[in-house]
Amino acid sequence: MWVFLNGRILREDKARISPLDRGFTFADGVYEVIPSYNNKRFLFEEHLTRLKKSLNKLFIPCPQVLDELNSILSELHKKNGFKNQFFYIQITRGVQDIRSHEAESEILPTVFITSQNLDLNPYRNNPDKKGLSVRLEEDIRWARCDIKTTGLTGNILSSHDPSKSKVDEIIFHKNGIINEGSKSNVFILIENSILTPSLDQNILPGITRDFIIEKLRGTDLEVLETEVSLDQFRSAEEIWLTSSTKEIQPVQYLDDFELPRRNSQDYLWLEVLNYFNH
Repeated sequence: MWVFLNGRILREDKARISPLDRGFTFADGVYEVIPSYNNKRFLFEEHLTRLKKSLNKLFIPCPQVLDELNSILSELHKKNGFKNQFFYIQITRGVQDIRSHEAESEILPTVFITSQNLDLNPYRNNPDKKGLSVRLEEDIRWARCDIKTTGLTGNILSSHDPSKSKVDEIIFHKNGIINEGSKSNVFILIENSILTPSLDQNILPGITRDFIIEKLRGTDLEVLETEVSLDQFRSAEEIWLTSSTKEIQPVQYLDDFELPRRNSQDYLWLEVLNYFNH
């Protein structure tokens, strides 16, 4: 695999990052994930804008190399050869020789990019495929989930707990209100309205989430960015999970409950999936 590291495209086994990088010692960095279909980045500018906002919120200087990001990703796409790929872009505050909570002002950010094969959404070819299984859990994460930081312990902790059953996604809630998934945003269909948690709840401002909201607002469907209670979530007619690599996918199993099944052509999520033209 070919990767990008601090101005160079090189083989993965030749890439070297110092163990004194603050991304390693403090998880002091941000990341972004951008899908690419036939070497065309999907919603590239929106992803780049969010990346820069995450850097700004952590007071990490924006590396000048981001001005060339699209061409770098294009070159990586060609070198790694997969028809469809997703790019993982990680930027840390940089290497600091002496471990200290306070960063030195003159250190330079570390920029690392890799790409992997991107499988197409399986519900495109098989809308009758079994839906996702999810588990509800109390949200224990820090209160700045609006920043796409590399500090994701709260997101992944439960999925490694051997005492809990394996599910496709964990849905976090707090004080009886749904927030988001561990790696996705959430929509529900209830009483002919589409509800999704508000960004005021300090959830991640999902690029795919915003894309879907914009598309739906051009229709006669009502879309509300609002609080979604646990009771509403449990009584939803449809539950959708959205992300940059998964597009939109339906939930079928919520804890021990199975959502009622319908004919695939009756599902609204399937209509929304048609907005993704690659």
